[in-house]
Amino acid sequence: MTPSAIRSPELVRKAIHLSSSAIPLLYWFMFEQDFMLKGVILLAAGFLLAEYLRFHVPKGRKIFENVFGSALRNHEHMQLTGATYVFTGSVVCIFLFPKEIAVPSLLILSLSDTFAALVGIPFGKHPFLAKSLEGSTAFFMVTLLILSIFLPENIVINLIVALVLTVVEAFPMNLDDNFVIPISSGILLSLVSLL
Repeated sequence: MTPSAIRSPELVRKAIHLSSSAIPLLYWFMFEQDFMLKGVILLAAGFLLAEYLRFHVPKGRKIFENVFGSALRNHEHMQLTGATYVFTGSVVCIFLFPKEIAVPSLLILSLSDTFAALVGIPFGKHPFLAKSLEGSTAFFMVTLLILSIFLPENIVINLIVALVLTVVEAFPMNLDDNFVIPISSGILLSLVSLL
């Protein structure tokens, strides 16, 4: 990854991404699984409908591009947006995993992934898989902090989980990491809980 300054559209993307932390925080502090699941299903359905309209209705595409176009990455003009993957990933995560696992998994998505980009895009000079070492280090540190808050019992396991998730986030793949990160986190934390 070559170093570059963070452009304004990317800052908008990261602000939106960071705001998705409201989902796990509301889940942790205020609502139970049934209510949260219904809420994120509605959000995911709304985004999927908007995606359908922009791909199949010319006027829908024009409206979508006028509202969100400046914040879209190049590949998102022809594929699902990252936001759609955030909400669909949240649905799967909240449905599959208990609150104690879903909440840190979703926080890793919203916080670790955001800080990885905020560090990696402007300061990334050393390649690491499909990302930069600088951005991946930020991802690792924030993930380790989240795990230490929610699972303070075993620092060694937290280090291993944070390292594995950092590799997963940086690994080149066809699936969007907004979907892969929370599901991978949930699976790993579920396995750890069995130890």
